[in-house]
Order: sequence, then C-alpha cells, then structure tokens
Amino acid sequence: MKRITPEDLTRAAEAVAEITGQSHIFIVGMASTAFSAPNVAGMLTDDIDLFTPELETGFLDEVIAAVGEGSQFEADHGFYVERVGTWVLLTQPRGWMERALVLPHPTLMIHILHPLDLVYNKLEAGRKKDLEAVAQVLKAGPVTLDEVQDFIHQSGATEETKDEILKNLSRVLQTLNR
Repeated sequence: MKRITPEDLTRAAEAVAEITGQSHIFIVGMASTAFSAPNVAGMLTDDIDLFTPELETGFLDEVIAAVGEGSQFEADHGFYVERVGTWVLLTQPRGWMERALVLPHPTLMIHILHPLDLVYNKLEAGRKKDLEAVAQVLKAGPVTLDEVQDFIHQSGATEETKDEILKNLSRVLQTLNR
C-alpha cells in the first residue's frame, strides 16, 4: 500500500484514457483525497477507483489486464486501477457530478469526487474501514462537521436513510473524541 499522490491520479487517468479512448475520467474512493483533501494523514491504499462516464463498461477486460490488480502497471507504480461505474454513486445526493473538483490536465477532463460526497458515500456504506476513512477526512479538515451534517439533512434521502447515516457519523465522532 502507498500514499497516493495527485501525480498518481493523473497517471491512472492517462493510462485508462489511452486504453479506452475516453477523455473524461471520474475518480472516486479514498484515493480521491490525494487531490481533494491532501492533508488526510496516513491514508494508504493500493488502488484508485475510477470510471469513464461516457463509456462505463467498455474496455473492462483491457483495463483490468493493463492497469488492474496484479498488472505490470501495479508492479511499476505501487497501485492499480479499479474500474467502477456510476453505480457506486446511485444513492448519492443529486449534484455530485457538479460538485466534483477538477484535476488540471492539458487534454483530459479529470473529475475528483468532492469530499462531502465522499464522506456521505462512506457514511452510507458504514463498514468499519469506511468509518475510519471518514474520521481521517474530518481530522484533515477539507469539510467541517457542520457541513457534513447539513449535507446529510439536505441530501433528499429518506428519513430512515438519514437516520442510519447520522448514526454512523455519531460512531465516527465517538472514535474521534477518545
């Protein structure tokens, strides 16, 4: 595992663009914090989750072979690309694409999931590793607790879903206050 850098995000996007012919790359998951929350301390990962919005399912096998887990790309760079799709954001509050940050690049449009959307996504998933990731993002400060709470309340989710997400946030806060 390694600490992903913005240069790694660019390298992954360029590699996938070369394989797929797509110029729009969307990066999600914890690796996105390399650009959106560079102060996140200690977040190590071995993959970068991304998708090509205009061609989500095209070239899947080629991408896996060239830059996926166990590839020469992974051996050379210390991380691999996990090709996902918009399905990972199906329950995300509306406007996630518009809130995304843009990683500057001369020829590609590289979108990075906004930290609020990342935190929401991780809180909704609620796994131990996701809640630990939320704690790291909150400690790093790209978004405040008040912003996260407001975002959850305004998310458009059902009250039941909001309650579950807020319970998960409460669990995160308990670990931060120890």
